[in-house]
Amino acid sequence: MTRSSTCSAARWPTRRGATDYLGDHQTKLTRSFHPKLWNQPDGDGPRHDEPTRQALAEAVALVEYGRSADARRTLVRIATNEPTMAETWLRTLITQLK
Repeated sequence: MTRSSTCSAARWPTRRGATDYLGDHQTKLTRSFHPKLWNQPDGDGPRHDEPTRQALAEAVALVEYGRSADARRTLVRIATNEPTMAETWLRTLITQLK
C-alpha cells in the first residue's frame, strides 16, 4: 500500500470509520507494557514487524494529508455541521483552519 492510498476514504466507508479503525483496529506503534512482558528481553522495545511498519506508514500519511488544504477544507465542512459549532472553541478552530 502506498502512502497516498493509506488515507483513502474507501478504507473508512462510514463517518465513524476512521475513529473506529484508528482506535480499535489499527496496529499500535507502541506496545502495552503488560506485566507478562516485564521480564522479556524485548518486552519494552518497539516491534519491527510488517503490521507495525504499515501502521507507521499510515501515521505518516495521515499527518501528510492533515497538513494539506484539502484536509482542512474537509474538516471545516464536516465540523460546521456539528452541534458543537455552538461552542466558542470550535468556531475559533474553524476560523484558524480556513
